[in-house]
Amino acid sequence: MIRFLRLSFFAVALTVIFISCNQDPTSVGANLVSEQDQFTFNQLDSYESNISQKSAWSQFTPKLGTSQYVLLGKTSYAESSMLLLYNIYLPDSLLARLKAGELLVKSASLKMIPKYTLGDNSASFDFSVYQIRSPWTENGFDRDSLSKLSYDVSDIKSNLITTDTTINFNLNTNVVKEWLMRKADSTAAPKNYGLIFKPKPSTQKILGFLGIQGTAATNESILNVILERPSTGYKDTINVSPYEDVHVVTGTLPTTSSNFYLEGGYSLRSTLFFDISSLAKNSIINKAILDLTVDESNSLDGSLKSDSVYVQLLADSTSRRLTSDSVYSVLLKRTGNVFSGDISWIVQKWLSGVDNQGVIISLVDEYSTAARIAFYGSKDPNKALRPKLKITYMQKK
Repeated sequence: MIRFLRLSFFAVALTVIFISCNQDPTSVGANLVSEQDQFTFNQLDSYESNISQKSAWSQFTPKLGTSQYVLLGKTSYAESSMLLLYNIYLPDSLLARLKAGELLVKSASLKMIPKYTLGDNSASFDFSVYQIRSPWTENGFDRDSLSKLSYDVSDIKSNLITTDTTINFNLNTNVVKEWLMRKADSTAAPKNYGLIFKPKPSTQKILGFLGIQGTAATNESILNVILERPSTGYKDTINVSPYEDVHVVTGTLPTTSSNFYLEGGYSLRSTLFFDISSLAKNSIINKAILDLTVDESNSLDGSLKSDSVYVQLLADSTSRRLTSDSVYSVLLKRTGNVFSGDISWIVQKWLSGVDNQGVIISLVDEYSTAARIAFYGSKDPNKALRPKLKITYMQKK
């Protein structure tokens, strides 16, 4: 009997489910949502609707002391100088022998491992090394600091050997001896302010070397010093990483007026504005895709590609001041010759009452590269190449 009741209940349940799953919908509930609460989906496409837009680039002076790479070299538009400070430790007993003339600096050489190349990898690369004579610090060092820096006129580098994987050269041993003599006696030699590396005119590329702020356990611009005590045959080898490092980029500005630019190191950033005043304030943004098209003929990218850019909300387009929530940036990623990303929250901010001053755009790797990426601007004769903003939104009927 119990089994019969169970089977009967199961049959009734199946019947109810079958009826509930009728594929032909009924009108039940159709009028529960009032017309004033219904939404329509719409699109605003800057290309199709021809809304007003403006793009412009401007200079920015970055503090490059936190860069992952230190850059050295020269391209057609940029020149990067590099500063390294080595702090060699020796026990007091050896410093005393050095001061007494019993210990000699037999050799001093530098080995640097390039991790980044801007320009033709096979292009010429040469530089001079000078001893710095004025104080500096990597924190806050910029182009203005470089113009005030004092250094010797004598090149202390010799026997340069370059390969695809390493840069090797010798340093004048008197320079290293001077550093050590200063440690032995502060009155015996000038203070050690490190070295400045400057590209020679023949140089046609920029190389990047992993800096102190990089991810490696030690810096890869290693100073190798061999000490010798002739009377005993004693020899010791010391390998030293830089104590401080920084690079500074100088150069010339772009000349193509219809483009806007992003550049690392120097640096160049750009602003972009779209007039979206035709959108109703009660609109809800579902998606807002921003596309920027690269002008390859006026761009130069490095071996580590600058394939992402930041987009941040502007509070003032004249002063380039950001809004308080611009710590949250939008990332545009590159596919082919187009950088693309969703800036929905920025557009929604404008509709929510934030003054539309546009956005500012910068390279994600701005501090670690000297790449220059050119984009077709808002006034380009070819409308299809201009920046595009395609907004999908909901609006109450």
